[in-house]
Amino acid sequence: MVSNMRACIAGVGLSLLLPLAAHAHGPNPTNLWIVNLTWTGNRLSVGTPTKLTKDNGASQPAFSPDGRSVVFSAQRDTGSGAQSDIYRIDLATGVETRVTQTPENENSPTMNERGEYLAVRWRPATLFKEFGPWVYSSSGVPTRGVLRGPDSTGYYTPLPNGNYALTRPKSRSFTLGLFDAASGAITDVDSGIPALPPQVIPGANALSYVRVDTATARHVLGRVDLATRRTSTIGPTLVGRTAHSWVAGHQTVLMAKGNVLYARAAGETAWRVVASFDNPELRDLSAYAVSPKGDKLVLTSPRRLSLASVLRDSLEAGRSGADVVAMATAMRTAGTFATLDVTENSLVGVGNDRLQKKRPADAVALQSFATTLFPQSFRAFEALGDAQQASGDRTAAQASYRKALEVNPRSTDGQRTAAAAVERKLAGRS
Repeated sequence: MVSNMRACIAGVGLSLLLPLAAHAHGPNPTNLWIVNLTWTGNRLSVGTPTKLTKDNGASQPAFSPDGRSVVFSAQRDTGSGAQSDIYRIDLATGVETRVTQTPENENSPTMNERGEYLAVRWRPATLFKEFGPWVYSSSGVPTRGVLRGPDSTGYYTPLPNGNYALTRPKSRSFTLGLFDAASGAITDVDSGIPALPPQVIPGANALSYVRVDTATARHVLGRVDLATRRTSTIGPTLVGRTAHSWVAGHQTVLMAKGNVLYARAAGETAWRVVASFDNPELRDLSAYAVSPKGDKLVLTSPRRLSLASVLRDSLEAGRSGADVVAMATAMRTAGTFATLDVTENSLVGVGNDRLQKKRPADAVALQSFATTLFPQSFRAFEALGDAQQASGDRTAAQASYRKALEVNPRSTDGQRTAAAAVERKLAGRS
């Protein structure tokens, strides 16, 4: 335990007191990449990824039923009224088409055999109260809701006979529910899952999903039998990773981490490397969707690797917060930060995550690092105070809270609300 803020900074290295080196502050969009999958017997070969999007942001990709196009959600408009819409990319031509232009947001889009689109439709003011999964015409017009009433659905997977698997936010985690079109009932089958749609397991009347281990990030792949609704365990995921996708016809599941694509076939107990990519834009991959024929994979990756991802991966590998900060300091000294995405909120988020995991010493080291990189961040100083308070060092926490108030400009309602929260902590009322 560190006794005060000064000792904490000294404990992680005097070089942290140096001015912050230049690093990337601009937008860091997530792009979609397509890669060919070929098989020779049981051996999988992976082609060279081709970039589908153009640094303008994309998420939640899915293949069309014929595998000839990819649909996804993106926010291309700007301004206060901007919202996410459905887009489609033709894989043969690379042409991108905007499908919807509605006042609502559309997320998690898919296509059905009739050429209709499905998406989670919502507005910020009525999130989970007014809308939910909706069907859209081939021209992008919303036509009907899937459920019989509004529901807290974030993601979904279409099933036969008009049924759906639903990923639904409940408290601090998400729950997997099964919607029966005949009765209109939703039955929850498991909880503690990530904000992702479950995956259909090829050749089985079953779905796979991830059960999240919030303490160690040693997540596991779960399985639910759609006939019996019984759940079981398939095996461990890659540490800290939740996105996965199955290859039709080969009983093989894919996951990605860093710049590496991994596979595990039925009966195998360990993940094996199937491809590593040298492109610097492919350093934080997710294996998001495989085509219906199993011959193509869509990867997602932010244009620049996030420093927060590097720190989180190191923590999940078992390193202490102090060790991780020392590593980051060495990277900074070497000039590596110039190639990374280094943002205030993401770094503070890593420290907050360690505090939620009951690792206050880690949180103190990480939040001290954040305040050094962002010395005018009232959020970072408040988070440091929270970590120090949890560590039992009230004196240091009070100093950090006072610093948070000192650098808070109080020029917006959000900043004034944050300042009021810190004042309550100083007074011992929170």
